[in-house]
Amino acid sequence: MKFDLEHDWQGNMSTPRKNLGEKTKLHLFFVLSLIFLLTGLIGHEPWRPLESTSISIILDIVQNNHIILPMAASEDFITNPPLYAYVGAAFGKLFSPILDLHDAARLSNIFWLSLTLISLGLMTRELWGQGFGRQAGLIFIGSVGLILNIHSLIPEIATLLGYTMSLYAFSLYFRRPFRASMVLGFGSSIAFLSGGIVPLLIIFLTSLCLLIFKNWRNKRYFIFIAISFVINLLIITPWLFSFNYLQPDLFNSWLTSLRFSSKLLFNYHLQGILWFTWPALPLSIWLIIKDHKEIFNKKKLQIPIIFLLVLLIILSITSKPNQTNLIPFTIPLSIIAVGAIDRLNRSAASALNWFGILIFGFIGFLIWLGWFAMMTEIPEKIYERMFFQSANYIAEFELFSFIFAAVITALWLASIIKFKITNRSVISNWAIWITMVWVTLIMLWTPFIDNRKDYKLIFTDVKQQLIKSSTCVYVHNLSDSQINLLHYYTGIKGTDSNLENKACRLALISLKK
Repeated sequence: MKFDLEHDWQGNMSTPRKNLGEKTKLHLFFVLSLIFLLTGLIGHEPWRPLESTSISIILDIVQNNHIILPMAASEDFITNPPLYAYVGAAFGKLFSPILDLHDAARLSNIFWLSLTLISLGLMTRELWGQGFGRQAGLIFIGSVGLILNIHSLIPEIATLLGYTMSLYAFSLYFRRPFRASMVLGFGSSIAFLSGGIVPLLIIFLTSLCLLIFKNWRNKRYFIFIAISFVINLLIITPWLFSFNYLQPDLFNSWLTSLRFSSKLLFNYHLQGILWFTWPALPLSIWLIIKDHKEIFNKKKLQIPIIFLLVLLIILSITSKPNQTNLIPFTIPLSIIAVGAIDRLNRSAASALNWFGILIFGFIGFLIWLGWFAMMTEIPEKIYERMFFQSANYIAEFELFSFIFAAVITALWLASIIKFKITNRSVISNWAIWITMVWVTLIMLWTPFIDNRKDYKLIFTDVKQQLIKSSTCVYVHNLSDSQINLLHYYTGIKGTDSNLENKACRLALISLKK
């Protein structure tokens, strides 16, 4: 590192310190993001129920070269377009010499989430100014509900990038309209090719609802939307045409598959948002109350609030109860929450900081207590509960995991000891602490969770029997997750004797679905 000894330190002390500090903080943010995203992606089997469908689709691509219409073993109807599965299969091929297919496919999440964080940072900088992009990323990482979901093989990860790019396009529109139309075209295409019709509908309705505000009602905005629409069509049409050409009946059924739910899920989503998006939600509510008179004048609030409302309404009338539906709510709330950070009074910031210390400290204590109980059978009640929940797993001491978790815990304790707490450091602390809790959990509890959530041993034994006698097997009373994992571990798609006219010599029957 070079220092200019001739610099006027007395007259310009703040400038070099600020620049150096910003670069260092940015580098630390990159390191923290990498640790958070990478931890938990490899080293365990596909976990049910989240990952079973995606890994079966990815295997269908790798094994059978079904590029246009890959399907999971449990499906006879395409649920989502296959963009996420394409990329997962590509990562599987790329890393196949050194990693299992499921581990390699999970690494594609780093690709999707890195682009999401970049888009989120660019959007926040566009709306709130220089220096806020990193804060939005920290709030996003610190969202409690993301921990397990973004480390799983689910197409919503790619859809999240499509949403974020589209919102970035709206924020960029006033300054670079043509570039913004390109971004919106690509973003909406990614959302459609990974999530289907509903994400595209949400983005389209957001673009229409922005016309409520006077600053969006102009000729340039309609040109911006038209160009992005053309780009979107150019990207998604080849897949739609191929789909229609190969399976016209299935294509027509898929196009008309959008249905309004008989049971509205507003309460479900609102209750989920309360915990899933913490700490972005309370910060966002505080800012909206504080600046409620400015909502109609500032695009920095117009874009995320309109998207948030459209997202809530459409998902509540078209989706089924599923925790993954809550993932996109983290983006608009992170954008809004950024504006509250520097305006919080000292007592509120301190309260949020202490709440983080207490909650993550308690969770960390439970993680270590559960691990200690599994190792020593003390306390006996906790050991019995852990033993039952881990499906009778016999714990083994792993030195590397123990040392790594101990170091992470020590760093967490060291991060608590700060002589000065600022508003921005509270957000940084929250992201650091949730990352350290996640790393500790993965290091200490992965064997227990893996034993509970995978079917490798069962289906490996089944595979040996199938190889000896048959490549066809009836399945009865198996869940979709079990059928998909049977396909992944054996390469055989189970046959329903009631629906398919096949003669199989073996049947796989579950006494408990």
